[in-house]
Amino acid sequence: MANNNSGKITIANIIAIVGLVLLLVFSFLGHSYLSGGELGWDIIVSLAVTAFTAFLLWFMIKAKGAERDLGTWRIIEYVTLGIYIVVAIPLSLFCGIMHFFVVNDNKEIIKQYAEADLQKIESVFTDYKNFEENAISITGTGLRNATGIGQICDASLKEFMDANHIQHTRESANNFETIQRNMLIESGYKALYDSYTQQQNEIKNSINSWSIVQIPMKAKLIEELATSTEKELNSLAEKAKLPTITYDINSRSYTIGEYQKKAFAIQGGIDSFKFRKALKEADGFSLTAIFIVLLIHILILINYIVAYRTSNLGINKHSIEAVSYTHLTLPT
Repeated sequence: MANNNSGKITIANIIAIVGLVLLLVFSFLGHSYLSGGELGWDIIVSLAVTAFTAFLLWFMIKAKGAERDLGTWRIIEYVTLGIYIVVAIPLSLFCGIMHFFVVNDNKEIIKQYAEADLQKIESVFTDYKNFEENAISITGTGLRNATGIGQICDASLKEFMDANHIQHTRESANNFETIQRNMLIESGYKALYDSYTQQQNEIKNSINSWSIVQIPMKAKLIEELATSTEKELNSLAEKAKLPTITYDINSRSYTIGEYQKKAFAIQGGIDSFKFRKALKEADGFSLTAIFIVLLIHILILINYIVAYRTSNLGINKHSIEAVSYTHLTLPT
């Protein structure tokens, strides 16, 4: 490129910028699959790879266009080019781009892991609802029996009924059962489950359509949903006041039995989830990745290839002495 183009935006500059943008985008996507959606690190790594590549390009062009000490700058230029080929190209390939294409080549298998992980969360909701509905029914039945005409409640049961404003009537027992059902199943549980269902549908839509930008974030979201589901359901279950109420033959009265409680957890724990793990640990080789990386770096290096190189000869002490010597004339 002619030296008089210095300082102007050229077609080669634009092509290099396109290459750098593609490098940034694919590095970000690839590393997001490697990290499982850790957005902060994905941005840092992709910017670092792109900035390093851009610096090497700038330095090669600067060395190529040097006007003085041409021998030294030529060495610097070729050393930098060697670093670009040996370091920058493999770095961009193995910091995520290769991984990105490997994952996408196996997406149909990986999709199944997402479905299985979501089903585990669904199972916790089902387990909670079945358990609490059954517990509510047991407590309600016991209270109705204990508050029937002529039935006697012992001191422990009377204390429980007084603490929860339950009168010695079946209507009051029914009201208490309704309150527990509304809190544990209707309002509290339903709000939590509706929120989960909405997010679940969004996740499924993104995965089924394989939205390459959203996939890593959705994988992370699945695990976050599992954690929050366990926490919220157990917190809700702690509010339950659902003892078993049994009839004591010896005292001929109804008494409080054990409270019905259960810890709700993902089967196998969060560590058993496979979708995000599959995104992070997928291994293999992709020719498409090699082609894309080479194409990106060809676009970037075009700016270096057509960059200006001085046509001046290098001037130094030895060349001056040589020129002076050739102009000496012998005496006649």
